[in-house]
Amino acid sequence: MSYPGANPAAAEPEVAGDANAPSTSTPISTRRKTALAAIESYNSKWDLKNMVSWRAPECIHEILPTSLKVPAMDNKSYEAYFANNLAVFSNFRVTVNDIVEDAAANKVVVWARSTADTAIGPYANEYMLIFHFTPAGDKVTRFLEWVDSAAAVAFFPRLRLYLEKKAADEAAGVVDHGVIR
Repeated sequence: MSYPGANPAAAEPEVAGDANAPSTSTPISTRRKTALAAIESYNSKWDLKNMVSWRAPECIHEILPTSLKVPAMDNKSYEAYFANNLAVFSNFRVTVNDIVEDAAANKVVVWARSTADTAIGPYANEYMLIFHFTPAGDKVTRFLEWVDSAAAVAFFPRLRLYLEKKAADEAAGVVDHGVIR
C-alpha cells in the first residue's frame, strides 16, 4: 500500500485493510514516514546498518514486557543482539494492523504482526511498537517493542536449544544437526 508523501522508490510495509491509510488530501508526517521506514527495514533484506539508520544515536530499544527479562539496548547493543537473528530467520514479514500518531506527544504507535520461516518451523508474533521521536520526527529516540510474550516464551527457548545443538554438532564435526520440535 502506498502512502502519500512516502518515498516511491522504497517498498511500503503491508497494511491490513485500507481503513488505516491516511487521507490522500493530508500529507504524511515525518514521524509516520520514519515509523514506516523502521518497519520496512525489517521487511527488506536484513541489514543491520539499515535497521539502525532511522534511530537517533541515543536511541534506546526495549523489548517488553519486562517479564521477558530482555535488557534495554542502545544501538550498538541492539546490533549485537539482532546479529544473532540474521542467520536464523528467513522470509521475515511485518504487517501493520493499525497506526496511531500523537503529534503532541511526538509518538507513533503501531499494532503489527510478523511471520517468518526458521529451521525449527514457522515463527509468528504480534506487536505494539511505540516510537518516540526527535523534535524533527526524523529519528527515533526510544523504541518500545511489546511482543506477544506467550508466543515468545514458546518459541525462543526451542530456538536457543536448536542453536546450541547446532553449535555443539558443528564443533564435533557433525553436519546434520536436525530440528528440535
